[in-house]
Amino acid sequence: MTAIMSVILYSILFLGSQTPLTRGEAQQLMEQLEQIAASIDSPFFIFFNNFGLSLLMALPFAGILVGGWVIYETGRYFSAMAMIYEISPTILIFLPIIMVYGILEFIGYGGMVTSGLILSHKIIRRQFRVEIKYYLLTLLLFAVVILIAAIIEYYLIIVARDVLREVGGIL
Repeated sequence: MTAIMSVILYSILFLGSQTPLTRGEAQQLMEQLEQIAASIDSPFFIFFNNFGLSLLMALPFAGILVGGWVIYETGRYFSAMAMIYEISPTILIFLPIIMVYGILEFIGYGGMVTSGLILSHKIIRRQFRVEIKYYLLTLLLFAVVILIAAIIEYYLIIVARDVLREVGGIL
């Protein structure tokens, strides 16, 4: 079920990346993204951001809605990058998958949403006490997956920054 939810969430990312934006909206989103990128000083910054969002996705009943909205909004950032850099948004959303961290992030997000859905079902069936320990263990497991993704993403960002500095110095 986690795999299916991960694919659904990635599909929502795709839809968000295809959202038409005005030039002004794209520039505003890019400014926000640049502010966030400038403050990334460790893999833990990425982890706490992503894990915090994933905890919202794991909320019973509301998590799936929150997750869908967060992922769609993330897709809009891809749409903004595509417009500003004049590149296909489809290519941009596949870069995290190619770099592996995107696969791990979406497995983590899919697992968190799935956990929230299962807990919602158990609450309705009055089996909350039975499910809570599995829910917490699942959150821990997917937190580790999201942490690994954050470490990979951080080091890719560092490498990209270093390469851009070197290229800038050569040119």
